[in-house]
Amino acid sequence: MKRWAPLLLFFGLAWGQGYVVQPGDTLERIARLFQVKVADLMMLNGLLEDPLPVGVELEIPASDWDSMNLEVLPLLEPEEAPPWVFIPLPPAPTAPAQNPPPALATEQGWASWYGPRFHGRRTANGERFNKFHLTAAHRTLPFHTRVRVTNLHNGRSVVVRINDRGPYIRGRILDLSYAAARALGMYSQGVVQVKVEVLR
Repeated sequence: MKRWAPLLLFFGLAWGQGYVVQPGDTLERIARLFQVKVADLMMLNGLLEDPLPVGVELEIPASDWDSMNLEVLPLLEPEEAPPWVFIPLPPAPTAPAQNPPPALATEQGWASWYGPRFHGRRTANGERFNKFHLTAAHRTLPFHTRVRVTNLHNGRSVVVRINDRGPYIRGRILDLSYAAARALGMYSQGVVQVKVEVLR
């Protein structure tokens, strides 16, 4: 295990740390591998407890390795790396800034969010719910409709894709994924007033 840790840390620090959960992984094992605290790992990814869902990509918090001179870390040939080593690809080039697309329709109301308890379950359109994806549930909008959601309390916005039905609590118009709730800054609040703009 120690032999491969420098390779994992090199790639994680070079391109933004990420790790795909493998069979048998635990929070303690991943935290030890990247030299971070279990509590920081749980807080950054919104994790409650083990076992971790296999295949989920975790964000790895910064550690003391960030200040190391990475040129001294040994590099291995690809054929030498064991199959469980996750090597993330470099980030895709970003497109030039453009004006946001005009909204086709707009509504305002209360939005809530859902996450760990439903992670991996089937959504209304048949796909598996992933709390780390930017998705949402709406009562009537067609599946795969993209909407821009703005938190009216702090002005933050995020674009999500409709892949589920709900919420079924009176007065609420949208149920957001955990990732969308974090992007809007509503993770600790639970329910906030939002503006929903249909993009396509």
